[in-house]
Amino acid sequence: MADSRSIPTCTAETRPPFAPTTRAQIVLGACACAGLSLFVYTVDPSRHAVYPQCLLYHTTGLYCAGCGATRAVYALLHGRVLTALHDNALFVAALPVLLYFLGAHLLRAWRANAWPPVFFDSHKLAWRGAAIFVVMILFMIMRNLPGAPFDWLRPLG
Repeated sequence: MADSRSIPTCTAETRPPFAPTTRAQIVLGACACAGLSLFVYTVDPSRHAVYPQCLLYHTTGLYCAGCGATRAVYALLHGRVLTALHDNALFVAALPVLLYFLGAHLLRAWRANAWPPVFFDSHKLAWRGAAIFVVMILFMIMRNLPGAPFDWLRPLG
C-alpha cells in the first residue's frame, strides 16, 4: 500500500507574529519573478556573461538537458517561440505544464490564504521522477548526436 505524507502548513494559529501572510508571500514571489523576468528581458544571455555558464558544456563540450534554457526564456519574453524551441525544446515544452501546476497551487493558496497541504505517494513520486530523468537523459543524448535531424536540438548561442 502506498505511503501518503503531507508537508505541515503554516496557519494563522501557528504563524509567528512577524511572518507575512500567504497572500503577501505570493505577491512577494510574483514581484521577484517579475524582476527576474525584467532582468532576463533586458540582458541578452548570448551577449552578456552575467549568467552562469554550463559546467558540463565547458568541461566536456556536451550539451546538457538544461543548456539553452536561459536563452529560451529570453526568446519567449521577446515573442520568438521558434528561437526558444531551438534553444531548448524540452524546457519550452515543459514550461506550460509547470506553470499550470504552479498556478493551480498558488490559486488554492490565495483563496484559502494558507498554503494547502501537499500530499504525495512516494511510489508514484519515484516513478515520475525516474520518467522525467529518463526523458532528460534521452533529450541530452539526442541533442549531442551528429547529423541533420539532431542539429535542431542544439542551442543557437
